[in-house]
Amino acid sequence: MPMLSACNSDTDFLTEKPETIYTPENAYETVDQVKACVTNLYVHIRYWYDVDQFLKGLGSDVADTPNWRASGNGVCNFSNWSTSSNQSNKIFESMYQLVNYANQSLEGVNQPSLSWASEDERLECYGEMMFMRGYGYLRLGEMFGGVPLVTKFYQELKLDFERSSRSETYNQAISDLKEAAENLPDYPSEAGRVGKGAAYHFLSEAYLALAIENDNNASDLDMAISYADKVMALHPVMTECFGSRAIPGGGKAVNGVEAYREDGNVFFDLFQRGNQDYQDGNTEALWVFQHNYNIYHEYGGNKSESPRNWSPVLRDAFWKDEYKENGENCPWNGADTELYPGGNICAYVGGRGISANAPTNYVINEVWHGDFSDDMRNAPCNIHRDFVVIDKNHSMYGQVVTKDMLDPTRIDRYYPVWEKWASWDDYNYDDLSEGWQRSAYFIDQYACRSAETVLLRAEAKLRKGDKGGAADDVNILRNRAQCSYKAQASDMTMQFILDERVRELFFEEQRWPTLLRIGKEGIESINKHAMYIADQSEAWPGCFTSTLPGISKWTLFPIPQTIIDTNTGAVIEQNPGW
Repeated sequence: MPMLSACNSDTDFLTEKPETIYTPENAYETVDQVKACVTNLYVHIRYWYDVDQFLKGLGSDVADTPNWRASGNGVCNFSNWSTSSNQSNKIFESMYQLVNYANQSLEGVNQPSLSWASEDERLECYGEMMFMRGYGYLRLGEMFGGVPLVTKFYQELKLDFERSSRSETYNQAISDLKEAAENLPDYPSEAGRVGKGAAYHFLSEAYLALAIENDNNASDLDMAISYADKVMALHPVMTECFGSRAIPGGGKAVNGVEAYREDGNVFFDLFQRGNQDYQDGNTEALWVFQHNYNIYHEYGGNKSESPRNWSPVLRDAFWKDEYKENGENCPWNGADTELYPGGNICAYVGGRGISANAPTNYVINEVWHGDFSDDMRNAPCNIHRDFVVIDKNHSMYGQVVTKDMLDPTRIDRYYPVWEKWASWDDYNYDDLSEGWQRSAYFIDQYACRSAETVLLRAEAKLRKGDKGGAADDVNILRNRAQCSYKAQASDMTMQFILDERVRELFFEEQRWPTLLRIGKEGIESINKHAMYIADQSEAWPGCFTSTLPGISKWTLFPIPQTIIDTNTGAVIEQNPGW
């Protein structure tokens, strides 16, 4: 028998060698397969910055579902939360998926048979894998406390995982991020990838988190400051106008809009097309998700729908009866489309918003009260607060609408538009030629920039008792923003730093990890500012009353009950308060 004669033994032909089942030995036969795994890591984590908005702070002190959509039952109705709640459970699962993908990728990058173009290329991929695993454990530690530590890829079912302590989880993140920093290039090798700056940034955050867990341990705080210093040495904050819209008469018009914005400033420039990446001359950029329209068309993937999800629905905010004219209910219907292309979904009103999410009064008003109003970040080019009547047939055409002119029962459709999520001219909308209606945004999005690192360092100095040093760091950003009021040592509290994070980082930072990492003061800020817990009447007078109770029993998200129930070989304890 020719077939059997080819076998080395009488039983060799019985050994299964299916070509369609992948194992670590046959799954990585080319370098491109390993690189594809690295790409998958970026794709996976990008979801939590661009698509799912929960980690940005929905239900916390900064944002929630607006009343007209939630009827007072927003995300911050914590009595509805449980150990099977989707909000927290899918984060737990997703961060472990990231860890698992990293562990699986490490199997490939260490295959000795692969021929890399250079050892630097292999080490960069290795650094990215370690970065993602470290990032995953940092987020798990911040939001869930101590979790099982998985540092290898399991091919068999394992049901006896044991929880580590929160400190051990942070130490795992630190170990991984250090390994990443050692192997990543100083700067991203191409837009969208991470370099040492991003690794140093999260090392600073991880050491800060560890210090808090260890009663503000001084040596951990020193390490947080040291790694923040490393970030700033590589990535100083931008202090002058720059980029695509900063040069009088320069740049290329888009959608009939000239590039130059006379009222722009350096903060405005940080969020304009073509300005986000280090490769664009933005030294502040640490890690940036790519939303280039051409890339989206060529490769697909998620698009940012921030105008749709975050912009107000001014077309449904109505006049009080005494201001209605010509049978028209709304100041923003009946527009002159020559001046306001798109009419009631023009860029001027935030695009085609559906207001799935809205900022709280804390973000809209409180952090800007008094001395804090004079701030570049609060300038009209960055927060569009005043909207004129665009109904060309109304006697008030071109005049600013004030809240007392609007029907209070519908005024929750009305709030400011942040330039970060929706440009108020058509310059940043790439999709209009294809008939899209200003609901998607193809501007690259920051995962982190060094302005946040400055505030991590300020927090570490505050916790060390160096209030003067903390104020100096805060003033790096306040000086850049040309604020008339500069932070004083006597101002330095955790709430002040949380307020400054709102002024600088609202819509960028992942607010939930920040608040839960901080602990008591973070929970207090939620209870003082959340949309249906704290008074919102300054933003929406006469519209609704906030009556929900605050958080009193927990400081961490729950471990998903399914994880506890299916881990039959060992006990995983639930977090306190759940």
